[in-house]
Formats: sequence, C-alpha cells, structure tokens
Amino acid sequence: MSSKEKEFYEENGYLLLENIFTNEEADFFNKCMRRHANQSFAAIMNPDRYDFLLDQDARPKSDITLSEVEETSSLARSILKDKRMVDILHKFHHSKNLIGVGSQFIFKEAYSDYASQAWRPHQDNFYPKTKNSSYVTLNWFLRDADEENGTIYCYPGSHKYGLLPAEDNISFRETVGVNPGSECEIPDELKDKKTNIIVPANSIVLLNGNCIHGSYSNNSNRSRPWYSCCYVSEGAEYVVGKNSKRIEIALDT
Repeated sequence: MSSKEKEFYEENGYLLLENIFTNEEADFFNKCMRRHANQSFAAIMNPDRYDFLLDQDARPKSDITLSEVEETSSLARSILKDKRMVDILHKFHHSKNLIGVGSQFIFKEAYSDYASQAWRPHQDNFYPKTKNSSYVTLNWFLRDADEENGTIYCYPGSHKYGLLPAEDNISFRETVGVNPGSECEIPDELKDKKTNIIVPANSIVLLNGNCIHGSYSNNSNRSRPWYSCCYVSEGAEYVVGKNSKRIEIALDT
C-alpha cells in the first residue's frame, strides 16, 4: 500500500486495487456460482452460507447435489476471509478489528433478464445503518467492467456527508425491468463529479459504505459477474436486515 493510495481512499471513499485474484480463481468461482443460478441470473444473497445458497439454488431439488452446495458456499466464505481481502481491510479501513457480515453475487449476465438492471445511486450503508463509517465492502470483479457491460460509477467524496435521505426501495430480486437501489439525495456540489470506474478483471473495488455509487445496464455480449463481501468494525451496531440477515463472521483463519 502506498501513502497515495491511502490518501486517495480517504479523500474519495473508493479505491481500485488491481490484480488481487487470478484468472484461474475467477473462472472456477464463476463456474461454481453459475450452477446455482436461475434462468434469469438473479443475484444470490450470502452464497457463503450453506443454508442461503441451498434455498436459492434454482435447480429441481432432485438435481441438487449437496456436495456442490457445500463446495460453493465454502469457497465463497473462504474468499470473504481470504488473507488478501483482510490485508486490504487492515491497510485502508480506520478500524483494525473487523468482522464479515454478509456477501452477494451479482451475475449481470449478458442477454439475461437482469442484464438491463442498473443500480440507482445509493449508499450501501443505508441498509445496515452503521455509524462512523463502520461499514465497508470489497467488490471482486471477476471480469473486465466498463460502461458498456455495466460497470459502477461513484461520487467521490460523498462518504464525508454521512448517511443521506433516501428512498427505501427493493434492492434484491426486484421485478425485472425495475432498477434497484435505495436512491439517495446527491448534494448539489457533487452532481457534476460522477465518476465511472473502469475495472480490469480480478480487481477489487474498495467502497466506503457511505460512498454514493450505482451501476449501468449491461448492453454488451460480455457478462459482468462480481462478488461483494461486506464488513463492519467489530462491536459496531448494525441492522440485521430482512433479506441479508447479517451475522458476525470472524475473519481470523
């Protein structure tokens, strides 16, 4: 970690870190996740938890191999706790003691029902509602991401404004054609600072939970899978959530 990277993150509320994982790791994880997807390639909540993944597995019950569910959930959990991920947290987050609280896999599969999904500008911390910027996500892009295939954008510096007024919109397996995200108010002085984040495959985008961001539709023939791992400072209070059902996950291996 360079001092410039830390300064950039503290000033802007996000940071792109390249070449964290390998193509082989991405291909294998993507292959594991896809076998559980439904025909629409809807997002999968908490694939790192066996019971969640089993419940969301779209295959007929007679076709589900429990060993595959175990393999995928164990792999997803190992990524959330991976030393590379934990090292990033320790280097950039203001709290050195963190715990995992959940994860989500978003396929953004080309030509799928959810390819048109474009997240409205929102703050991830709207959902757990932690204080003092305790909530942070590490987002692994398994493939290259640009505006054409649905990359994310953000409003640099928006994390400094705390939680902003927002709509309480459905943000998980919403009706096809409806854009998710509990859209928040964007301060006037930030409206012209919208920044697209162009992400090389296997990079991590570190996001402060209060950084306003959203995403574009996938209008290409390229899928844009990503795995979002969520963390809070140890001891922080947070909302468990109806869909997320956040739990404390120790990061020590």
